[in-house]
Amino acid sequence: MNNYPLAVSDPKIRLQLQLAGLRFLCSRARWLNSEAERLGLALKEGRMTSDEVDVELDQMGALDLVYPEMMGVD
Repeated sequence: MNNYPLAVSDPKIRLQLQLAGLRFLCSRARWLNSEAERLGLALKEGRMTSDEVDVELDQMGALDLVYPEMMGVD
């Protein structure tokens, strides 16, 4: 077998779990996109400050992803 955290030997069950996981990722990506658009528009229009956007990004857990990439840090 493999060393994955969830090792399911039945291929039909494994397929269903994988499809469910992919559906979750897609819905999470759509949510993240809508939040990013909302924050970007609010920042651009002056309805939010950079500090307020940082707070929201931090609450979403996105600061760890955003700033290293912006600063060129690996």
